[in-house]
Amino acid sequence: MTKYDETTTNNGTKPFNTFRKSRVKRTTSAGKVATILKCNTVDIKVAEIFALAQPDAIWLCMEHGSLDYNQAENQSNAAKIYDVDSLLRVNRGSYSNYIRGLEVDCTGLIIPQIKSLADAKEIEEFTKFPPIGKRGVDGGNNDGKYTKLDMAEYIKQANQERLVIYQIETPEVINDVEAIAEMEGVDALFFGPGDYSLSLGVPGQMDHPDVVSARKKVAEVARKNNKIAATPGGPGVAKNYIDMGYNLLNIGADVIALSDYAENLVSQFEEINS
Repeated sequence: MTKYDETTTNNGTKPFNTFRKSRVKRTTSAGKVATILKCNTVDIKVAEIFALAQPDAIWLCMEHGSLDYNQAENQSNAAKIYDVDSLLRVNRGSYSNYIRGLEVDCTGLIIPQIKSLADAKEIEEFTKFPPIGKRGVDGGNNDGKYTKLDMAEYIKQANQERLVIYQIETPEVINDVEAIAEMEGVDALFFGPGDYSLSLGVPGQMDHPDVVSARKKVAEVARKNNKIAATPGGPGVAKNYIDMGYNLLNIGADVIALSDYAENLVSQFEEINS
């Protein structure tokens, strides 16, 4: 078996039989802000185009849309070529809904709609190996390099380098957010302003005082507990969120880029053709 190599530059291609370190974790550990681009589409080419742009991660989503595990694995593999993480938002359900995303070697999981501290503790059991959680081991999949990783190192590095990101999206869970942030198996808190505003009855009001208050609290408790603080934040709001303490920002998405590009092209042509 090949042992984990602490000296590797880990660029996603060589050496082949080592456990790739998370780029998001490398960036945030260096005191910098990491970036995400979201893939709403399931095409491997979109994932690769985004990876070529060199964000720290691409965001894949099974909560909404039609993405399956085979497509997620292909998109993740495309990103790894360029040393870009893949963060998979899972379709919540049974135990296997969580570990499969890890076994196709997505660098992290985004867990939507965390309801309470008890809910968070169950996710921790599912997604982390002992002694942190109770995840079962296989090692014969993409993340274990198809049995070519040393088992002890595989378990150790999976717990350290595979991020589990808890989405804070409702006022109910805000009451538990500090206790959740203290959990060993929580790598990041992700404030979701869209669903948070929806749950308050003010959908889309991202600057509503109660949304702003929750956004600040999530960042505060995350950083207090040495966790990554994540949220959507494009160039127009990024500095404000960074000043709050956020160090992982989703800065854009493929559907926005494509729709804006197409709309602008048609609009420009209509001006010429009028």
